[in-house]
Amino acid sequence: MKQKIRAIAQLPAMRRILWFFDSLWFPAAYAVLALISSFTGMEIAFYALTAVAVVFAAVFSRDSKPLLTPVFMAVYAVSWKHTPQPPFSSDFFYNGGVQIYFLCLGVLLVACLIFRFIVFPQDRNFFKESKLRVGIILMTLAFLLNGVFFGNYTVKNLPFGLLMALSFFIFYIYFYNTLYIDKNTGTFVGYMLVMTAGIIFIQLGKIYLFDNVIVDGSVNKDVLIAGWGMSNNVGGMLGMFFPACFFIAYKRKKLGWIFYVLAFVLFGGVCLTLSRTSALVSGIILIAAAIYLSIAKSPVRKFARIFNIAAVAAGIIFLAVFWDFVRDLFAVYFERGFDDSGRFEIWANGIRNFLRAPVFGVGFYEPLEESYNIENWIFPDMYHNIFIQMLASCGIFGLLAYLVHILQVAFAVKKRPTAESLFYIIILVGMFGMSLLDNHLFHVFPAMVYSVFLLLSEREGESGPLLLLRPLLVRHKKEVAEGAPSAAEGGTCGAVNKSAEGNEEPHA
Repeated sequence: MKQKIRAIAQLPAMRRILWFFDSLWFPAAYAVLALISSFTGMEIAFYALTAVAVVFAAVFSRDSKPLLTPVFMAVYAVSWKHTPQPPFSSDFFYNGGVQIYFLCLGVLLVACLIFRFIVFPQDRNFFKESKLRVGIILMTLAFLLNGVFFGNYTVKNLPFGLLMALSFFIFYIYFYNTLYIDKNTGTFVGYMLVMTAGIIFIQLGKIYLFDNVIVDGSVNKDVLIAGWGMSNNVGGMLGMFFPACFFIAYKRKKLGWIFYVLAFVLFGGVCLTLSRTSALVSGIILIAAAIYLSIAKSPVRKFARIFNIAAVAAGIIFLAVFWDFVRDLFAVYFERGFDDSGRFEIWANGIRNFLRAPVFGVGFYEPLEESYNIENWIFPDMYHNIFIQMLASCGIFGLLAYLVHILQVAFAVKKRPTAESLFYIIILVGMFGMSLLDNHLFHVFPAMVYSVFLLLSEREGESGPLLLLRPLLVRHKKEVAEGAPSAAEGGTCGAVNKSAEGNEEPHA
Protein backbone atom coordinates (compact mmCIF):
# COMPACT_ATOMS: atom_id res chain seq x y z
CA MET A 1 0.00 0.00 0.00
CA LYS A 2 2.82 2.39 0.86
CA GLN A 3 4.40 2.05 -2.57
CA LYS A 4 1.03 2.50 -4.30
CA ILE A 5 0.36 5.71 -2.38
CA ARG A 6 3.80 7.06 -3.28
CA ALA A 7 3.30 6.11 -6.92
CA ILE A 8 -0.02 7.96 -7.00
CA ALA A 9 1.64 11.00 -5.43
CA GLN A 10 4.09 11.16 -8.34
CA LEU A 11 1.37 11.55 -10.97
CA PRO A 12 1.64 14.98 -12.68
CA ALA A 13 -1.76 16.20 -11.42
CA MET A 14 -0.98 15.07 -7.87
CA ARG A 15 2.40 16.79 -7.93
CA ARG A 16 0.70 20.07 -8.88
CA ILE A 17 -1.79 19.68 -6.02
CA LEU A 18 1.01 18.90 -3.59
CA TRP A 19 2.88 21.97 -4.81
CA PHE A 20 -0.19 24.07 -3.97
CA PHE A 21 -0.43 22.55 -0.49
CA ASP A 22 3.27 23.21 0.13
CA SER A 23 3.11 26.82 -1.06
CA LEU A 24 1.78 29.89 0.71
CA TRP A 25 -1.22 29.84 -1.61
CA PHE A 26 -2.85 27.15 0.52
CA PRO A 27 -2.84 29.09 3.84
CA ALA A 28 -3.90 32.23 1.94
CA ALA A 29 -6.88 30.42 0.38
CA TYR A 30 -7.72 28.77 3.70
CA ALA A 31 -7.66 32.16 5.47
CA VAL A 32 -10.13 33.58 2.94
CA LEU A 33 -12.47 30.60 3.41
CA ALA A 34 -12.23 30.94 7.21
CA LEU A 35 -13.24 34.60 6.95
CA ILE A 36 -16.17 33.77 4.66
CA SER A 37 -17.35 31.09 7.08
CA SER A 38 -17.12 33.45 10.05
CA PHE A 39 -19.26 36.03 8.24
CA THR A 40 -21.82 33.66 6.71
CA GLY A 41 -22.16 30.72 9.10
CA MET A 42 -20.88 28.12 6.63
CA GLU A 43 -19.03 26.04 9.23
CA ILE A 44 -20.47 22.75 7.96
CA ALA A 45 -18.97 23.24 4.50
CA PHE A 46 -15.75 24.82 5.78
CA TYR A 47 -14.89 22.00 8.16
CA ALA A 48 -15.78 19.40 5.53
CA LEU A 49 -13.22 21.04 3.22
CA THR A 50 -10.76 21.11 6.14
CA ALA A 51 -11.22 17.37 6.64
CA VAL A 52 -10.63 16.70 2.94
CA ALA A 53 -7.44 18.82 2.99
CA VAL A 54 -6.13 17.14 6.14
CA VAL A 55 -6.80 13.62 4.85
CA PHE A 56 -5.18 14.40 1.50
CA ALA A 57 -2.09 16.00 3.04
CA ALA A 58 -1.68 13.28 5.68
CA VAL A 59 -1.88 10.49 3.11
CA PHE A 60 -0.03 11.89 0.12
CA SER A 61 2.32 14.63 1.38
CA ARG A 62 5.46 13.29 3.03
CA ASP A 63 5.97 16.64 4.73
CA SER A 64 3.19 17.51 7.19
CA LYS A 65 3.71 21.25 6.71
CA PRO A 66 0.26 21.75 5.08
CA LEU A 67 -1.37 20.58 8.31
CA LEU A 68 0.02 23.60 10.17
CA THR A 69 -2.54 25.77 8.39
CA PRO A 70 -5.70 24.31 9.97
CA VAL A 71 -3.92 24.07 13.34
CA PHE A 72 -3.38 27.84 13.27
CA MET A 73 -6.55 28.98 11.50
CA ALA A 74 -9.42 26.48 11.80
CA VAL A 75 -11.07 27.90 14.92
CA TYR A 76 -11.48 31.38 13.41
CA ALA A 77 -14.08 30.10 10.97
CA VAL A 78 -16.70 29.91 13.75
CA SER A 79 -19.33 32.53 12.96
CA TRP A 80 -21.23 35.06 15.05
CA LYS A 81 -24.39 33.41 13.76
CA HIS A 82 -23.57 30.07 15.40
CA THR A 83 -21.47 31.00 18.42
CA PRO A 84 -22.69 29.60 21.74
CA GLN A 85 -21.40 32.71 23.51
CA PRO A 86 -23.73 35.43 24.73
CA PRO A 87 -25.23 37.72 23.55
CA PHE A 88 -25.67 35.49 20.47
CA SER A 89 -26.10 32.25 22.47
CA SER A 90 -26.81 30.06 19.46
CA ASP A 91 -27.64 26.42 20.11
CA PHE A 92 -26.08 25.38 16.78
CA PHE A 93 -23.20 23.46 18.33
CA TYR A 94 -25.53 21.88 20.89
CA ASN A 95 -27.66 20.35 18.14
CA GLY A 96 -27.38 16.54 18.18
CA GLY A 97 -27.02 16.26 14.40
CA VAL A 98 -24.28 18.88 14.31
CA GLN A 99 -22.41 17.20 17.15
CA ILE A 100 -22.58 13.84 15.38
CA TYR A 101 -21.30 15.50 12.19
CA PHE A 102 -18.28 17.00 13.92
CA LEU A 103 -17.68 13.80 15.87
CA CYS A 104 -17.54 11.87 12.58
CA LEU A 105 -15.09 14.43 11.14
CA GLY A 106 -12.95 14.14 14.25
CA VAL A 107 -12.89 10.34 14.10
CA LEU A 108 -11.98 10.50 10.41
CA LEU A 109 -9.09 12.87 11.06
CA VAL A 110 -7.74 10.87 13.98
CA ALA A 111 -7.97 7.63 11.96
CA CYS A 112 -6.13 9.30 9.09
CA LEU A 113 -3.29 10.49 11.32
CA ILE A 114 -2.98 7.05 12.91
CA PHE A 115 -2.97 5.52 9.42
CA ARG A 116 0.00 7.68 8.49
CA PHE A 117 1.95 6.54 11.53
CA ILE A 118 1.24 2.90 10.82
CA VAL A 119 1.78 2.83 7.05
CA PHE A 120 4.74 5.21 6.78
CA PRO A 121 7.76 4.58 9.02
CA GLN A 122 8.84 7.60 11.01
CA ASP A 123 12.33 9.11 10.92
CA ARG A 124 12.24 10.32 14.52
CA ASN A 125 11.09 8.82 17.81
CA PHE A 126 9.63 11.22 20.35
CA PHE A 127 10.05 8.76 23.23
CA LYS A 128 13.77 8.29 22.54
CA GLU A 129 14.96 11.62 21.11
CA SER A 130 12.83 14.50 22.41
CA LYS A 131 14.54 16.82 24.86
CA LEU A 132 11.13 17.69 26.31
CA ARG A 133 9.71 14.19 26.72
CA VAL A 134 10.06 13.92 30.52
CA GLY A 135 8.15 17.15 31.17
CA ILE A 136 5.54 16.29 28.55
CA ILE A 137 4.95 12.82 30.00
CA LEU A 138 4.69 14.23 33.54
CA MET A 139 2.26 16.96 32.47
CA THR A 140 0.14 14.45 30.57
CA LEU A 141 -0.08 12.32 33.72
CA ALA A 142 -0.95 15.41 35.76
CA PHE A 143 -3.77 16.32 33.38
CA LEU A 144 -5.16 12.77 33.40
CA LEU A 145 -4.95 12.50 37.20
CA ASN A 146 -6.49 15.90 37.90
CA GLY A 147 -8.69 15.67 40.99
CA VAL A 148 -8.21 11.94 41.52
CA PHE A 149 -8.76 10.88 45.17
CA PHE A 150 -10.56 14.20 45.86
CA GLY A 151 -13.86 13.64 47.64
CA ASN A 152 -15.87 15.66 45.10
CA TYR A 153 -14.16 14.12 42.07
CA THR A 154 -16.34 14.10 38.96
CA VAL A 155 -15.87 11.80 35.99
CA LYS A 156 -15.86 14.87 33.70
CA ASN A 157 -12.32 15.59 34.94
CA LEU A 158 -10.90 12.62 33.02
CA PRO A 159 -12.06 13.51 29.47
CA PHE A 160 -11.28 17.17 30.06
CA GLY A 161 -7.80 16.27 31.32
CA LEU A 162 -7.31 14.14 28.21
CA LEU A 163 -8.45 17.07 26.06
CA MET A 164 -5.91 19.32 27.79
CA ALA A 165 -3.09 16.81 27.34
CA LEU A 166 -3.92 16.37 23.65
CA SER A 167 -4.20 20.09 22.93
CA PHE A 168 -0.93 20.84 24.76
CA PHE A 169 1.17 18.07 23.22
CA ILE A 170 -0.46 16.02 20.45
CA PHE A 171 0.78 18.24 17.63
CA TYR A 172 4.22 18.46 19.18
CA ILE A 173 4.45 14.67 19.02
CA TYR A 174 2.83 14.38 15.59
CA PHE A 175 4.94 17.06 13.93
CA TYR A 176 8.03 15.80 15.76
CA ASN A 177 7.76 12.70 13.60
CA THR A 178 6.43 14.16 10.37
CA LEU A 179 7.47 17.79 9.87
CA TYR A 180 10.56 18.71 7.84
CA ILE A 181 12.30 21.71 9.36
CA ASP A 182 14.88 23.62 7.35
CA LYS A 183 16.15 27.17 7.02
CA ASN A 184 12.89 28.31 5.38
CA THR A 185 10.45 26.81 7.86
CA GLY A 186 10.48 29.84 10.16
CA THR A 187 9.66 32.22 7.33
CA PHE A 188 6.80 30.01 6.16
CA VAL A 189 5.38 29.84 9.69
CA GLY A 190 5.84 33.59 10.07
CA TYR A 191 3.77 34.32 6.97
CA MET A 192 1.06 31.95 8.21
CA LEU A 193 0.88 33.74 11.55
CA VAL A 194 0.64 37.10 9.79
CA MET A 195 -2.29 35.73 7.76
CA THR A 196 -3.91 34.38 10.92
CA ALA A 197 -3.50 37.73 12.66
CA GLY A 198 -5.04 39.29 9.56
CA ILE A 199 -8.15 37.11 9.95
CA ILE A 200 -8.55 38.21 13.56
CA PHE A 201 -7.94 41.88 12.75
CA ILE A 202 -10.54 41.88 9.96
CA GLN A 203 -13.06 40.22 12.30
CA LEU A 204 -12.28 42.88 14.91
CA GLY A 205 -12.85 45.54 12.25
CA LYS A 206 -16.25 44.03 11.48
CA ILE A 207 -17.18 44.28 15.16
CA TYR A 208 -16.23 47.96 15.32
CA LEU A 209 -17.90 48.88 12.05
CA PHE A 210 -21.15 46.94 12.22
CA ASP A 211 -21.86 45.70 15.77
CA ASN A 212 -22.55 49.01 17.56
CA VAL A 213 -19.65 48.47 19.92
CA ILE A 214 -19.27 52.21 20.67
CA VAL A 215 -21.95 53.50 23.02
CA ASP A 216 -21.99 57.17 24.10
CA GLY A 217 -18.45 57.62 22.85
CA SER A 218 -17.01 54.66 24.76
CA VAL A 219 -16.27 51.09 23.70
CA ASN A 220 -18.62 48.56 25.30
CA LYS A 221 -16.32 45.62 26.05
CA ASP A 222 -19.25 43.30 26.73
CA VAL A 223 -20.22 43.23 23.05
CA LEU A 224 -16.66 42.76 21.80
CA ILE A 225 -17.45 39.19 20.81
CA ALA A 226 -16.13 37.16 17.86
CA GLY A 227 -17.73 33.88 16.86
CA TRP A 228 -14.92 31.97 18.56
CA GLY A 229 -14.21 34.08 21.65
CA MET A 230 -14.76 37.14 23.82
CA SER A 231 -12.65 40.28 23.92
CA ASN A 232 -9.84 38.79 26.02
CA ASN A 233 -9.61 35.80 23.66
CA VAL A 234 -9.47 38.09 20.62
CA GLY A 235 -6.83 40.33 22.20
CA GLY A 236 -4.82 37.36 23.43
CA MET A 237 -4.64 35.56 20.09
CA LEU A 238 -3.90 38.75 18.17
CA GLY A 239 -1.20 39.56 20.72
CA MET A 240 0.33 36.09 20.34
CA PHE A 241 0.51 36.31 16.54
CA PHE A 242 1.45 39.92 15.73
CA PRO A 243 5.20 39.46 16.55
CA ALA A 244 5.44 37.41 13.35
CA CYS A 245 5.30 40.74 11.47
CA PHE A 246 8.59 41.82 13.06
CA PHE A 247 10.20 38.51 12.13
CA ILE A 248 9.11 38.78 8.48
CA ALA A 249 10.26 42.42 8.40
CA TYR A 250 13.67 41.25 9.60
CA LYS A 251 13.90 38.47 7.02
CA ARG A 252 12.69 40.25 3.90
CA LYS A 253 15.23 42.05 1.76
CA LYS A 254 12.53 44.10 0.07
CA LEU A 255 9.25 45.51 1.39
CA GLY A 256 10.05 44.42 4.94
CA TRP A 257 8.98 47.87 6.08
CA ILE A 258 5.37 47.00 5.21
CA PHE A 259 5.38 44.20 7.78
CA TYR A 260 7.09 46.46 10.31
CA VAL A 261 4.27 48.99 10.01
CA LEU A 262 1.71 46.18 10.03
CA ALA A 263 3.02 45.05 13.43
CA PHE A 264 2.09 48.46 14.88
CA VAL A 265 -1.33 48.32 13.21
CA LEU A 266 -2.03 44.88 14.67
CA PHE A 267 -0.84 46.06 18.08
CA GLY A 268 -3.42 48.83 17.75
CA GLY A 269 -5.96 46.05 17.20
CA VAL A 270 -4.86 44.42 20.45
CA CYS A 271 -5.50 47.70 22.27
CA LEU A 272 -8.94 47.97 20.65
CA THR A 273 -9.98 44.70 22.33
CA LEU A 274 -9.65 46.42 25.74
CA SER A 275 -7.84 43.35 27.06
CA ARG A 276 -5.42 44.85 29.56
CA THR A 277 -3.28 41.73 29.90
CA SER A 278 -2.93 41.35 26.13
CA ALA A 279 -2.15 45.04 25.67
CA LEU A 280 0.46 44.97 28.46
CA VAL A 281 2.32 41.87 27.25
CA SER A 282 2.02 42.90 23.58
CA GLY A 283 3.25 46.40 24.43
CA ILE A 284 6.37 44.97 26.06
CA ILE A 285 7.01 42.78 23.00
CA LEU A 286 6.39 45.73 20.66
CA ILE A 287 8.89 47.97 22.45
CA ALA A 288 11.51 45.20 22.69
CA ALA A 289 11.14 44.28 19.00
CA ALA A 290 11.22 47.92 17.89
CA ILE A 291 14.45 48.54 19.81
CA TYR A 292 16.00 45.29 18.59
CA LEU A 293 15.24 45.98 14.92
CA SER A 294 16.66 49.48 15.32
CA ILE A 295 19.97 47.98 16.44
CA ALA A 296 20.28 44.62 14.71
CA LYS A 297 21.70 44.53 11.22
CA SER A 298 18.74 43.98 8.92
CA PRO A 299 17.13 45.46 5.79
CA VAL A 300 14.69 47.48 7.94
CA ARG A 301 17.12 48.90 10.49
CA LYS A 302 17.20 52.42 9.02
CA PHE A 303 13.45 52.45 8.42
CA ALA A 304 12.78 51.18 11.96
CA ARG A 305 14.81 54.01 13.49
CA ILE A 306 12.98 56.67 11.48
CA PHE A 307 9.56 55.10 11.96
CA ASN A 308 10.01 54.64 15.72
CA ILE A 309 10.86 58.30 16.20
CA ALA A 310 7.99 59.39 13.97
CA ALA A 311 5.55 57.04 15.72
CA VAL A 312 6.48 58.35 19.18
CA ALA A 313 6.20 61.98 18.02
CA ALA A 314 2.89 61.38 16.25
CA GLY A 315 1.53 59.52 19.28
CA ILE A 316 2.40 62.38 21.64
CA ILE A 317 0.82 64.96 19.33
CA PHE A 318 -2.30 62.84 18.79
CA LEU A 319 -2.81 62.32 22.52
CA ALA A 320 -2.28 66.03 23.22
CA VAL A 321 -4.87 67.05 20.64
CA PHE A 322 -7.43 64.26 21.08
CA TRP A 323 -6.97 63.34 24.75
CA ASP A 324 -10.64 63.73 25.67
CA PHE A 325 -11.68 61.53 22.73
CA VAL A 326 -9.15 58.82 23.63
CA ARG A 327 -10.12 58.92 27.32
CA ASP A 328 -13.79 58.49 26.51
CA LEU A 329 -13.24 55.84 23.82
CA PHE A 330 -11.03 53.68 26.04
CA ALA A 331 -12.83 54.45 29.28
CA VAL A 332 -12.50 50.81 30.38
CA TYR A 333 -8.71 51.16 30.57
CA PHE A 334 -8.90 54.29 32.69
CA GLU A 335 -11.71 53.08 34.94
CA ARG A 336 -10.08 49.73 35.71
CA GLY A 337 -6.45 50.84 35.56
CA PHE A 338 -4.35 48.33 37.45
CA ASP A 339 -7.32 46.94 39.36
CA ASP A 340 -7.09 43.16 39.77
CA SER A 341 -10.72 42.63 38.59
CA GLY A 342 -11.23 40.00 41.25
CA ARG A 343 -8.21 37.93 40.31
CA PHE A 344 -6.63 38.08 43.76
CA GLU A 345 -9.71 36.49 45.29
CA ILE A 346 -9.84 33.85 42.55
CA TRP A 347 -6.15 33.04 43.17
CA ALA A 348 -6.81 32.81 46.92
CA ASN A 349 -9.69 30.46 46.10
CA GLY A 350 -7.22 28.37 44.08
CA ILE A 351 -4.82 28.13 47.01
CA ARG A 352 -7.67 27.08 49.30
CA ASN A 353 -8.73 24.41 46.81
CA PHE A 354 -5.13 23.19 46.60
CA LEU A 355 -5.01 22.77 50.37
CA ARG A 356 -8.15 20.62 50.17
CA ALA A 357 -6.36 18.12 47.87
CA PRO A 358 -2.63 18.95 47.80
CA VAL A 359 -1.33 15.92 45.86
CA PHE A 360 -3.47 15.78 42.68
CA GLY A 361 -5.67 18.82 43.21
CA VAL A 362 -9.44 19.20 43.18
CA GLY A 363 -9.78 18.77 39.43
CA PHE A 364 -10.85 21.18 36.72
CA TYR A 365 -14.57 21.00 37.46
CA GLU A 366 -14.56 21.84 41.17
CA PRO A 367 -16.60 25.10 41.40
CA LEU A 368 -14.80 28.28 42.40
CA GLU A 369 -16.09 30.17 45.42
CA GLU A 370 -15.56 33.34 43.44
CA SER A 371 -15.62 33.27 39.64
CA TYR A 372 -16.47 35.43 36.65
CA ASN A 373 -19.34 33.08 35.72
CA ILE A 374 -18.33 33.32 32.08
CA GLU A 375 -20.30 31.06 29.77
CA ASN A 376 -17.49 29.12 28.12
CA TRP A 377 -19.42 26.27 26.50
CA ILE A 378 -17.56 23.09 27.58
CA PHE A 379 -14.88 24.87 29.61
CA PRO A 380 -15.12 25.09 33.40
CA ASP A 381 -14.25 28.20 35.40
CA MET A 382 -10.52 28.92 35.40
CA TYR A 383 -8.15 30.58 37.86
CA HIS A 384 -6.59 33.05 35.39
CA ASN A 385 -3.03 32.10 36.25
CA ILE A 386 -1.27 29.06 34.88
CA PHE A 387 0.61 28.29 38.12
CA ILE A 388 -2.50 28.60 40.29
CA GLN A 389 -4.43 26.56 37.73
CA MET A 390 -1.96 23.67 37.83
CA LEU A 391 -1.70 23.82 41.62
CA ALA A 392 -5.45 23.87 42.29
CA SER A 393 -6.59 21.52 39.51
CA CYS A 394 -3.65 19.07 39.47
CA GLY A 395 -2.02 19.59 42.87
CA ILE A 396 1.66 19.70 43.71
CA PHE A 397 2.23 16.91 41.19
CA GLY A 398 0.83 19.11 38.44
CA LEU A 399 2.83 22.16 39.45
CA LEU A 400 6.09 20.20 39.64
CA ALA A 401 5.33 18.61 36.25
CA TYR A 402 4.82 22.07 34.74
CA LEU A 403 8.03 23.39 36.30
CA VAL A 404 9.98 20.43 34.85
CA HIS A 405 8.38 21.15 31.47
CA ILE A 406 9.27 24.85 31.34
CA LEU A 407 12.82 24.17 32.58
CA GLN A 408 13.30 21.63 29.77
CA VAL A 409 11.97 24.17 27.27
CA ALA A 410 14.42 26.77 28.59
CA PHE A 411 17.40 24.40 28.37
CA ALA A 412 16.39 23.32 24.85
CA VAL A 413 16.81 26.88 23.56
CA LYS A 414 19.99 27.72 21.70
CA LYS A 415 22.67 29.56 23.65
CA ARG A 416 23.24 31.71 20.58
CA PRO A 417 19.72 32.14 19.19
CA THR A 418 19.06 32.70 15.50
CA ALA A 419 16.33 34.98 14.17
CA GLU A 420 14.10 31.91 13.88
CA SER A 421 14.68 30.71 17.43
CA LEU A 422 14.09 34.24 18.78
CA PHE A 423 10.82 34.31 16.86
CA TYR A 424 9.70 31.01 18.36
CA ILE A 425 10.78 32.05 21.85
CA ILE A 426 8.86 35.34 21.63
CA ILE A 427 5.67 33.51 20.67
CA LEU A 428 6.07 31.11 23.61
CA VAL A 429 6.97 33.90 26.03
CA GLY A 430 3.96 35.91 24.87
CA MET A 431 1.66 32.96 25.51
CA PHE A 432 3.22 32.38 28.92
CA GLY A 433 3.01 36.07 29.88
CA MET A 434 -0.65 36.37 28.97
CA SER A 435 -1.43 33.14 30.81
CA LEU A 436 -0.16 34.65 34.06
CA LEU A 437 -3.31 36.81 34.20
CA ASP A 438 -5.66 34.94 31.85
CA ASN A 439 -6.28 31.30 31.01
CA HIS A 440 -5.43 31.19 27.29
CA LEU A 441 -3.41 27.98 27.39
CA PHE A 442 -6.34 26.13 28.96
CA HIS A 443 -8.45 26.75 25.89
CA VAL A 444 -7.85 24.15 23.22
CA PHE A 445 -6.77 26.16 20.20
CA PRO A 446 -4.16 28.43 21.86
CA ALA A 447 -2.70 25.26 23.40
CA MET A 448 -2.50 23.67 19.94
CA VAL A 449 -0.44 26.64 18.74
CA TYR A 450 1.71 26.30 21.86
CA SER A 451 2.21 22.63 20.97
CA VAL A 452 3.57 23.51 17.52
CA PHE A 453 5.91 26.21 18.79
CA LEU A 454 7.31 23.86 21.43
CA LEU A 455 8.49 21.66 18.59
CA LEU A 456 9.79 24.53 16.46
CA SER A 457 11.78 26.01 19.35
CA GLU A 458 13.36 22.65 20.19
CA ARG A 459 14.15 21.61 16.63
CA GLU A 460 15.64 25.00 15.82
CA GLY A 461 18.21 24.16 18.48
CA GLU A 462 19.27 21.18 16.35
CA SER A 463 19.93 23.22 13.23
CA GLY A 464 22.77 22.25 10.96
CA PRO A 465 23.36 20.76 7.52
CA LEU A 466 23.14 17.17 8.77
CA LEU A 467 19.67 17.82 10.18
CA LEU A 468 18.42 18.80 6.74
CA LEU A 469 19.86 15.66 5.18
CA ARG A 470 18.89 13.25 7.91
CA PRO A 471 15.27 12.49 6.85
CA LEU A 472 16.33 11.77 3.27
CA LEU A 473 19.24 9.58 4.37
CA VAL A 474 17.12 7.58 6.79
CA ARG A 475 14.36 7.06 4.26
CA HIS A 476 16.86 6.13 1.59
CA LYS A 477 18.28 3.40 3.85
CA LYS A 478 14.80 2.10 4.59
CA GLU A 479 13.80 2.10 0.94
CA VAL A 480 16.98 0.28 -0.06
CA ALA A 481 16.32 -2.30 2.65
CA GLU A 482 12.78 -2.72 1.27
CA GLY A 483 14.07 -3.12 -2.26
CA ALA A 484 12.44 0.10 -3.48
CA PRO A 485 14.14 2.31 -6.09
CA SER A 486 15.53 5.56 -4.77
CA ALA A 487 14.90 8.98 -6.29
CA ALA A 488 18.33 8.89 -7.86
CA GLU A 489 17.33 5.68 -9.64
CA GLY A 490 14.19 7.23 -11.01
CA GLY A 491 11.86 5.72 -8.42
CA THR A 492 8.86 7.35 -6.78
CA CYS A 493 10.31 7.54 -3.27
CA GLY A 494 12.25 10.44 -1.82
CA ALA A 495 11.56 12.72 -4.78
CA VAL A 496 12.31 16.37 -4.19
CA ASN A 497 9.94 19.09 -5.29
CA LYS A 498 10.57 22.81 -5.05
CA SER A 499 7.84 24.80 -3.35
CA ALA A 500 6.75 28.32 -4.16
CA GLU A 501 9.23 29.70 -1.63
CA GLY A 502 12.14 27.90 -3.25
CA ASN A 503 12.46 25.32 -0.49
CA GLU A 504 13.52 21.85 -1.39
CA GLU A 505 11.11 19.51 0.34
CA PRO A 506 10.50 15.82 0.00
CA HIS A 507 7.07 14.56 -1.03
CA ALA A 508 5.42 11.22 -0.83
